[in-house]
Amino acid sequence: MAKPLKILIVEDQFVEANHLRLMLKKAGHTVTGMARSVTDAKYYIAQEKPELVLLDIFLSGKETGIDLAEILKNDNIPFIYLSANSNEEVLSKAKLTHPYGFLVKPFRERDLLVTIEIAEYHQQHGIESSIRKELLFQKQLKAIVRKSGTWDERVLNIITSLQALISFDLVMAVFYMDNKLTNRVLGYARTGLHEYQKIGIEELQNITALKESEINELRSKSNVETTATFYNDTDFIKICDKTPIKKMIATSMNMKSNLMLPIPFTLHENGGLYLSFFSRQPHNYNKNVLTTCERLQETLIFAIENLISADKKLSGKNNSTKNQNPKKELKPSCFSSIVGKSPVLLKLFDHIIQVAPADTTVLITGESGTGKESIANSIHQLSGRKDEAFVKINCSALPPSLIESELFGHEKGSFTGATEKRIGKFEQANNGTLFLDEIGDMPLEMQAKLLRAIQEKEIERVGGNLPIKVNVRIIAATNCNLEKEVADGRFRLDLYYRLNVFPIQLPPLRERKEDIGLLARHFIAVYSARTGKNVTEISESALKSLLSYQWPGNIRELENLIERSILLAKTDTIEHIPLPAIDEIKLNNNSNEWYFKTIQENEREHIINVLEKCNGRIRGVGGASEILGLPPTTLASRMQKLGIKRSHF
Repeated sequence: MAKPLKILIVEDQFVEANHLRLMLKKAGHTVTGMARSVTDAKYYIAQEKPELVLLDIFLSGKETGIDLAEILKNDNIPFIYLSANSNEEVLSKAKLTHPYGFLVKPFRERDLLVTIEIAEYHQQHGIESSIRKELLFQKQLKAIVRKSGTWDERVLNIITSLQALISFDLVMAVFYMDNKLTNRVLGYARTGLHEYQKIGIEELQNITALKESEINELRSKSNVETTATFYNDTDFIKICDKTPIKKMIATSMNMKSNLMLPIPFTLHENGGLYLSFFSRQPHNYNKNVLTTCERLQETLIFAIENLISADKKLSGKNNSTKNQNPKKELKPSCFSSIVGKSPVLLKLFDHIIQVAPADTTVLITGESGTGKESIANSIHQLSGRKDEAFVKINCSALPPSLIESELFGHEKGSFTGATEKRIGKFEQANNGTLFLDEIGDMPLEMQAKLLRAIQEKEIERVGGNLPIKVNVRIIAATNCNLEKEVADGRFRLDLYYRLNVFPIQLPPLRERKEDIGLLARHFIAVYSARTGKNVTEISESALKSLLSYQWPGNIRELENLIERSILLAKTDTIEHIPLPAIDEIKLNNNSNEWYFKTIQENEREHIINVLEKCNGRIRGVGGASEILGLPPTTLASRMQKLGIKRSHF
C-alpha cells in the first residue's frame, strides 16, 4: 500500500465527499478538509498544504475544478480528477492541466486506492528524475571545467548538457558588461539529435541578410533583463516588438518562445553572461523551468567563471573561429529506424529519451502511417526492459470474441475449440513491454477488463479462477481521437487517463516536410538494394512533387510510392513519382481564397482512388491493403469510419 498521505477533497456533493473521506480514513490517509468550491479549497490549502487533491471538475460557484487545477499545478501539488461527466470540450481542457489520474463516478474503493498509489509513484518518480538529471548536469559541468579545449567547444559542451533540462532549438550566449550587451556573441542551433551548428555574428549575417553594423544596432536597442524570464506565444510576440534583436531571430529562424537566463558574475561587477533559449514550439517554457534555472544558476556561475579564468580573454576575440561546425555525433541505434532531423522530430526524440528509462505508461497518438510502432520499439530499447520481450498486439485485427483470450490467455476446455492451454500476451510480456496498437478499436466491454489488469497488475486466464501477477510496461497507440471517442461513449474515460500518463503525439508527414528528402533517399537505398536495381538519385522535379503532396498515408505511403517508383525507373534516377490523382486544393468559386480539404477528406479520397485501381479488392497481392500498407482489418475499419462501401467498386 502507498504511504499515508495528507489529502484534500474538493467535491460539492457532501454525501460523495463524506464517502471519499471514509474510504481514505480506512486506508490510513489523513483528510485535511472537504471543500465545496474553489474558494473553500484555497482556504484549506493556505491552512495546510496537502500532498494530494481529489478534485471534482464541476463545483459550486463560478470557478471549476479546472480553474483550481491551474493553481495546484503551479504549486506542484498533484491532483486527481473526479467526474461523472465527460464531454469533449471539458476533457480537452482537463487534459491541458496534466492531472495525475482520473476517476469516473461511481468507482470502487480499490480503484480509488490504486489511482492514488499510481499518482504518488509518478509524483515521486518525477521529482527523483529531475534530481538525477540535475546531479548528472553538475557532474558534467565539473568535467567540462577540468577538460582542455577551445572556448567554443566548452561552451558547446555546457549547452548540450543543458538540453536534458531545458528544451531549445537555438541558444545564444551573449556577454554583458555594465548592463550593456557586448560584441562577444556565440550561439548554437540544434540540427540533429546530438548535432549543433555554430551561430556567431557572421552566421547571423548570412541568415538575416543584414550587415554586422545593422545587427549591432538592433542589439544596442535591446534591453538587458536581470532575472530569469520566459515568453510564450503572444507574450513572445509582444517582447519581440520591444526587443529588436529577438524579433530578428524570431522572424529569420521561425522561433515562437524564449527563455532568458542571466548568469551574473561575481568577478565582474555589473557583468555576466546571457543564455537566451529559443524554441519553435509556442508554449515550450513554464514556471517549472524557471525553478530549475534558479537551482542551476550558482553551478553555472561557477563553471562559466572558471572557463573565463582559464581563457583569460573575456574582452578579447573568440579564440576558436576556425571551429565553425562542431563534430557530429551518431544517432543512437534505437532511433536508427526513424529518419529525419526536423525540429518537431528532435523534440519527439527528447521526449522518448525522457520517458524510456521509467516504467511510465505511454500513449502514442498520430495518423496511420506515422510510425507509432517504431516509436514504441525505441522506447522499449532505451528502457531497463530492453533485454526482455517486446510483445505486440493489434486490437483492431482481432474479432471481439478473441481479444480476451489473446490478452489474458485461456485454460484448456474453457470454450469450444480451446483444446489446450494458451499463454496470453500479458504473460508473454512479463518483465518486458506490451504494445497495444490501435487501442481505440478495443470493444467497450474489454476496456474495463484491461483497466483492471493494468491497475492491479494481475490477470486471470479465460476459464481460470486464479489471479496471475504480471510485471508489464504498457505502451498503447491509436490513430483515433480518443477524447472524441470518450465524449461519444465509445472509450472509457478512466482507461484513457490511465493510458495517457505520458502522451506522445506523432506529427503527420506534412508537418515535417523538412524530412521528406531524407526519407525518400533512405527508402531509395533500402529498395534499390532489395530489388537489385541501381537507382541512387531522385530528380529535383520528382522531389518537388513529393513536397507539394499532402500525404494522407504519411511515411507508409511515401515508402510504398518510392518502392513503386524504383520498380518503374529506367535509369539510376527517379524522374517521376506516381502520386495518386488528387485535387486536394480547390479554388473556391465564390472568392479568391484557396480551400484545403480536411485530413479525413484526403484520407477518404486516397483510399477510394486505391480501391478503384484495385477494382475494390482489399486482400491479397496487389490489393488495396498491400498498396496502402495497412492490415486488411484496419483498412476495413477505416473504410467503415469514413463511409466507404465496397459495393461502390
